[in-house]
Amino acid sequence: MGGKRKRTPRLPPDLMEEVVIEILVRLPVKVLVRCKSVSKAWRAIISDPIFIQAHLRRSASNWQKDPCFIISPQTLDYVIAEDEGRWPTTFSNHIRFYQWQQGNKVATFIHDKEYRCKFNQLHYFSHCDGLVLAPTDTSLYVFNPATRDAITLPKSGRNNLKRLGGRRACYCVGLGLDPRIGKYKVVQGFYWSKDRTSMGMEVCTIADDDHGGIWSWGKIRNDPPYLPQRCQTAPSINGYMFWRIAEPKQHDKQQPPRALLHLSLDDEEFGITRLPDSLDPSLDYTFLLDVLHGRELCLTASTNETMLTIWTLPVVDKGLNSPWERRYSINVSGLFQTMALPPCSSGIILRQAQAIYSYNLVTCKLTTLCEMDCMAFQGRKERKWKDLFTFDVKPYTESLVRITNHLC
Repeated sequence: MGGKRKRTPRLPPDLMEEVVIEILVRLPVKVLVRCKSVSKAWRAIISDPIFIQAHLRRSASNWQKDPCFIISPQTLDYVIAEDEGRWPTTFSNHIRFYQWQQGNKVATFIHDKEYRCKFNQLHYFSHCDGLVLAPTDTSLYVFNPATRDAITLPKSGRNNLKRLGGRRACYCVGLGLDPRIGKYKVVQGFYWSKDRTSMGMEVCTIADDDHGGIWSWGKIRNDPPYLPQRCQTAPSINGYMFWRIAEPKQHDKQQPPRALLHLSLDDEEFGITRLPDSLDPSLDYTFLLDVLHGRELCLTASTNETMLTIWTLPVVDKGLNSPWERRYSINVSGLFQTMALPPCSSGIILRQAQAIYSYNLVTCKLTTLCEMDCMAFQGRKERKWKDLFTFDVKPYTESLVRITNHLC
């Protein structure tokens, strides 16, 4: 009875750290942000770039089992009757982000920010590794909604959006990761001439505050070989950005190829990616581009009144040498945005207007997952948005990727 009490064996320090990392990497960002105040050791782990990438990979892997979307309502300060049918010029300067997962009845609030300047133009967002690029006519804004960080990119001497304004300005932008240096880059176009017949592009590399937090625009050495469409936000994947090429005008001597314009963020060189051979040439300018699972470019076209066809193109680190694959032709009417394909647990996820759908390949039925203009948003009593223009929706992978030093 008087025997000595056995001591609980202690794990070696290295093994203890491995266990802590394995636990922390499974936690959502909002919990990790709180963990930074627990101890200096945890703070160091969470801010380590290797841990940030490991957490991002796990978040991306979990997406397949439990799809998650980021929703940003785009509202208007007021509606001008004579502008009905046109792109409005009275956008609210209050940018909000909500997170929604399939099966949930409520979209969870994650971040918002209100700017003093007035937005006459607000264009579709871009998402990359948890970061969101919001193009407006005043500036370009980059957010990490999960960490609630936001930066305003510096003004450009070449593309002064506020001064040019309206339809004269160029809203051709993109956000992507340069895998060579491990930094995120924002690219925007600008016109060399007032008649908008020649375009150049410039790039700004985002550096967190530990690296000085100094950003500036640098012109990309060569201009695009073909004129991209003026208003578009490029999808980015594995170090490449993709834009549609502008439709030719009657007086144009050179007809553009049936292709997309791409930019390699590594060497900042332009090239072209041919459109699928089986895509009807009459549809060359009526398709949608998306990124799937962080590794495939997806092209979706309504090939006839009751048929939607989906092609995918693997984008690997070695380049763009793989052919397009025609993946699915499904019986739905109208043009949809493709949000996910199998092996996603929900099958094919599509978006059209203010609704997100699931298409069952066995039963060939289209099921409504949510109607964004009718569902509840955390923190809002009303279900209807006042002066709603549209919802910006992207598949969302939350991350700890830093754009400022606020996290650690």
